[in-house]
Amino acid sequence: MFIPNTSIFAVSVLMALAAQISAQAMPNGLESREITRRATVAQLAAKQTSKKTVFEACANDDECQQGCCGFKTGKCAGPDVAQTNGSGGCGRGQPKPNCNVATLLGFKNCIAGAKNNNLKDAPIQQSAAFAAQLDGLHFTPSKRENAMENREIARRATIAQLAAKQKSKKTVFEACANDDQCQQGCCGFKTGKCAGPDVAQTNGSGGCGRGQPKPNCNVATLLGFKNCIAGAKNNNLKDAPIQQSAAFAAQLDNLPFKPARRDIVREPVEA
Repeated sequence: MFIPNTSIFAVSVLMALAAQISAQAMPNGLESREITRRATVAQLAAKQTSKKTVFEACANDDECQQGCCGFKTGKCAGPDVAQTNGSGGCGRGQPKPNCNVATLLGFKNCIAGAKNNNLKDAPIQQSAAFAAQLDGLHFTPSKRENAMENREIARRATIAQLAAKQKSKKTVFEACANDDQCQQGCCGFKTGKCAGPDVAQTNGSGGCGRGQPKPNCNVATLLGFKNCIAGAKNNNLKDAPIQQSAAFAAQLDNLPFKPARRDIVREPVEA
C-alpha cells in the first residue's frame, strides 16, 4: 500500500511530540511535591503582603515585603538589586549588611563584607517566598518551614473536621440533659440549658456538666480560660466529644485551639 510522504512526515512529527511530552511529564510523586512546594511558597509569601514595599522607609529587613532594608539607605529594596545599586546590601540596623534573600533565590553578587543570617529563619523564608512569587523565580522553602506550614494546615483542617461534628447539636439557651447535646459542649449544671463554655462559669449556669456529680469547665480550659466555677472537676480533655466541642467553640469565636495529638491522628487531612 502506498503511503504519501506527507503522511509519513506527519506521523513522525506526532511521534516526536508524544515522546517529548512523555519525557517532560512529571511522575505523580514529583508532581505532588511540586504542588505542595508551590502551595507552601504561596502561604509563606502571604505573610509578607502587609509589609512595606520598595522605596518605603524602614528600620530593618523584617519591615519589608522582600526582606531587604537598605543597609545604607534605610529604604526597602529588591534583595538582589540592593547589593549593587548603592543601597549597601540589606540589613539596616545590623552590624554588617547581608544578602539573605538574594542567596536563597540563587543570586551570587553579595556586597563586599556581607554576612548572612540563618537562612532557615521564618522571616527570611517568608521574604524569599514573596520575592520569588513577585518575580517568577524558583524557590524551595526549607524543610522546617514546609513542616511548620503543613502542621498548621493539618491543625486548621482538623479543627474544621472536629467542629463539623457539632453542627447538628443544640445551640445556646436550648434545653439539654448533658454536655454532649450542646454544640459548644456545655449544658448548664444548674440551668439545664446549653451555654457558652466560658460564660457558663460566671453567669448563673453553674458551670457545665448537667447530669454529672460535679460541674466542669472542660471546653473553657481547652480554650485557655481560667475562671472555672468553684468545685468544678474536669473530665478527660482528650475525649473526642470534648475536643469536638472545643473545636466548634474555637471556630465560632475565632479562638486559638490545638487539638489533642490523638484527634489529629484520627482526623486525617483529605487529599
